[in-house]
Amino acid sequence: MPNILPETMKALEITEYSGESSSFRFIEKQVPKLKEGQALVKIHASSINPSDLMFFRGLYGIKKKLPVVPGFEGSGTVVGLGSASSSLKLGDRVACVAGYLGDGTFAEYMATDISNCIPLLDSVSLEEGAMFFVNPLTAYALLELAKNKNSTGVVQTACASALGKMIIRLAKGRNLPLLNIVRREDQIEQVKAEGAEFVLNSSSPNFDKEFIKLSRKLKINYFIDAVGGEVASKIFQLSPAETNMVSYGNLSEESLNIQPGVFIFQKKTIEGFWLNFWINSLTPEEFSAHSKEAQQLLKSYFKSDINKRFKLESGFEAIEYYKNNMSAGKILIKPED
Repeated sequence: MPNILPETMKALEITEYSGESSSFRFIEKQVPKLKEGQALVKIHASSINPSDLMFFRGLYGIKKKLPVVPGFEGSGTVVGLGSASSSLKLGDRVACVAGYLGDGTFAEYMATDISNCIPLLDSVSLEEGAMFFVNPLTAYALLELAKNKNSTGVVQTACASALGKMIIRLAKGRNLPLLNIVRREDQIEQVKAEGAEFVLNSSSPNFDKEFIKLSRKLKINYFIDAVGGEVASKIFQLSPAETNMVSYGNLSEESLNIQPGVFIFQKKTIEGFWLNFWINSLTPEEFSAHSKEAQQLLKSYFKSDINKRFKLESGFEAIEYYKNNMSAGKILIKPED
């Protein structure tokens, strides 16, 4: 029996890169037509991440032609295929991300490349799938990279975030020494509740001395950073020689200030991490194996608490709520609600 789809759909759209309420509008538009190699996903839920907040303001690494439906990550059911696929079939439940071009997940339907869809295991719910790509896969990939670089110890910033907590749990499960850096005293117990053994407050007057002592004891040589600015610069300069820093975010929106001597005389390195590039570096077989392993960890190391669910028409309200409650659990936007 043919799959009958509506001609139009509800969507949240932005008209300018300002992040202001005036740039968002709830509209009805045509259900996207599929191109070769694309899948049409009926969206069940979308999650909001820091990368979305940067995108709304035009500060992310991707800018799309406006107006556009935002939203990088979601889940749903495959209801259309632009070409034959060996990895997907109609009716598959998938985690999905938006492409570099075109509309995103804050809509009832999204067209995206087949390669941007991961079939979900039977044990994974659609809500869990909507939170799978950005945080769990990033945490998994960052520690895979640490393993590939023969890292003996890791330091991370932003450890009170959802992704930071996942890294804490996964590192503990892998018996990898992890030094966690917070920026407020009240975050210490919160992070320790996730199983963190070593936690330092970068605002403490004794931070430099304590960091140098602990980083040498734990044989730190890998630094995962999402903060940037003064905090990341200080940690990198205080870290042991031959430390490899991996930057995957810039929550401070400040530049790094690094003395050249750390590169010349201490053999330290800095590189960027973007999940898309990591995925593209893998063969389809490798990515399938990694994504299945990561899905199997969704109820343990990668467990995400849902703070609140919003209807699609309340999308801007959801975004504002997320801004003020970023560490309190995931925010989902659900067209079906």
